[in-house]
Amino acid sequence: MSIDKRCQEQLPVADRMFMDFKYSTPGSQDQVHALKTLNVLIGMWADYFLHAEIQRMDFALALKRAKPDQMLG
Repeated sequence: MSIDKRCQEQLPVADRMFMDFKYSTPGSQDQVHALKTLNVLIGMWADYFLHAEIQRMDFALALKRAKPDQMLG
């Protein structure tokens, strides 16, 4: 999934989280829920970028192990 697609998918959740946090009383259950939602969204992005980095590193290691004549095809 592309970054743009993921952003579009999470936009309604982020909008609701923002509204719940901004327009509720400090320390309310709505604010706590909004912060928990933010934590989940950050975790999802961290997982997304970690997975992408693992794929890049696996590819780089495969290239390093490959013999020069194998890389041409």
